Amino acid sequence: MIPDRRIQQAIVLADARSVRVVAASEEFDEPEAERIAVLFGSRPLGVACPLAHFACPFGTHHVAIVRVEDRPNELLGFRFLIVTRELYEYLGDPFAISDRYPVLWTASGRLPELEWPMERLPERTLEQLDAILKHGDGALLLGSTQALVDGNRVLLQRHKPDERFLRDLWQLLPDRTRCNLWPASFAFSDELGFHAAVGPTLPTRRYGMQVLVEDAIRDYPQSSYELNLQIAIESGDRVALKKLLARRTADETLRLGLYMLAFALAVAVVSRWLL
Repeated sequence: MIPDRRIQQAIVLADARSVRVVAASEEFDEPEAERIAVLFGSRPLGVACPLAHFACPFGTHHVAIVRVEDRPNELLGFRFLIVTRELYEYLGDPFAISDRYPVLWTASGRLPELEWPMERLPERTLEQLDAILKHGDGALLLGSTQALVDGNRVLLQRHKPDERFLRDLWQLLPDRTRCNLWPASFAFSDELGFHAAVGPTLPTRRYGMQVLVEDAIRDYPQSSYELNLQIAIESGDRVALKKLLARRTADETLRLGLYMLAFALAVAVVSRWLL
């Protein structure tokens, strides 16, 4: 069953002095959007942002999927799409969600509420992932994939957005892993705590997780998910690939183990009482 499909939207413009919402859906939380735009960071001197995307929590029950672009007169434009956490987890790919809806930067005043169609995103194919590894930076992509699966953060220092890298990385992650992570193909600060991000400065905040930069990502020890993903793609094993992309997260596996242990203990206690 598809979760609540309604999507609120807004256009936010920012410069060095202020952040303002210029167009929004009727129930859109404008103060929260302004807060996120501020935490995105102040533009470093000489740094452009022709196109970037990020996703982050929006209040308690929603997720913001944001497209960011340079606008005339040294403004930075943010197009917000607000979805429920359930819909974000159901779809799993913020880039594909953003791509579905064209942006009108000249909009002002009231915007209509959008709606996701009654459909899932297309399943990822072996051919698609094979092309990503052949034509992208395979070592960096695979190292980043395993690092994220293991619960680390990956952050790359760049002076311009890297849309392709983040989009490709999100295709390689398991379904249940990527729907709990926050990506940014560019950000001027680390204040929003992205799990995978590109930015002009290296982070100083760690959010309780190990931060890996590019050299450490390339040297990250190969482990089961990365290795089995490579094997499945290179051997053309579609069944194995599908199972890998549908694998449980480490937290889900631990939780399942605890449930099984609790059940076994309960059965033992009942059996002993009956005897």
